[in-house]
Amino acid sequence: MSDSPTISVVIPAHNAEKTIEETIESVLDQTFTDFELIIINDGSTDKTLEIIEHYTDLRIKVFSFNNSGPQKSRNRGIEKACGRFISFLDADDVWTQDKLELQLEALINNSDARVVYSWTDVIDERNNFLRRGGRSTKKGNVFLDLVFTNLLENGSNFLAYTDAVKSCGGFDERIIAGQDHEIALSLSSRFLFELVPKVQVLYRKSRKEESWSSGIKRARKGIDQVFEKHLLNREDLSAYQTIFIGNSYKYLVFECLNNFPSREKGFYCLQLFWVLLRNDPDLLTQKIFVKICLRILLTMLLPTKASRRLFEVPPFWLDITSLYGYSKTEPLPPEEIKAIALSK
Repeated sequence: MSDSPTISVVIPAHNAEKTIEETIESVLDQTFTDFELIIINDGSTDKTLEIIEHYTDLRIKVFSFNNSGPQKSRNRGIEKACGRFISFLDADDVWTQDKLELQLEALINNSDARVVYSWTDVIDERNNFLRRGGRSTKKGNVFLDLVFTNLLENGSNFLAYTDAVKSCGGFDERIIAGQDHEIALSLSSRFLFELVPKVQVLYRKSRKEESWSSGIKRARKGIDQVFEKHLLNREDLSAYQTIFIGNSYKYLVFECLNNFPSREKGFYCLQLFWVLLRNDPDLLTQKIFVKICLRILLTMLLPTKASRRLFEVPPFWLDITSLYGYSKTEPLPPEEIKAIALSK
């Protein structure tokens, strides 16, 4: 490895003893080997640091700090990075072996692009397949596409020029959730994107109830923060504000109904669904609308154990899986609007 590696990989880790080894191995197994692996131990109190310290690979650099959250940890990783390119990997996610190689090749072959992303699939704690991720084919100026939906889907996806990430100020530490979407919007407002049309990220989704309980409300707050930062005062994007909220709340409703249903969550989902319908009334004409209404109603009326048994493997008339990939889009605006959206 050279003194200045080509790629810096940053892993923020907090109490990740159950997954950190598999995550690290997915980096060390990369077919592209000229990288440094920066692990930010974010105040772990379990065996995370002990597991990391078992590795003797000289490409691994470990820095420990008091717990301050993933955004701060990623920014600390950026400060330590020596590579021309940088990528981030959450401590419970996994990469395919060719992730860095193919993404780097895509950036090198497109001198105009500064960011590249790939496709994602979702797995659980035991590496069981949960669902197919999006299969976006968008590249180039993707700012408005990112207004419609989070093309990257998670924070373990993109590879970018390090100076491009720094020019955006890194991760906004004020955003409490959805930092991957926020930094993608920031990057796409300045730079062109490239795509590797292949599943290269396995995003781990916890099935633990405590993860859901804290996550769904944080996700809602994060969506509101991203909206305020990137769309609220953009008159040129006023026509797309309701699309952003509508598509974002489809995700929230899906997560709310698809994880650990209870009466309390049913009532909370009703709030989310109302916001969704105000911003996307066309949903009223879709078949999925009836399924959502039935799911919310049954979740509120049935005892918790009964609703969980019913929705563990829901019948077709209660299956809302299609909502996960249902994003409303509009034709791209005229070229002059696109030019405003992308101010390089």
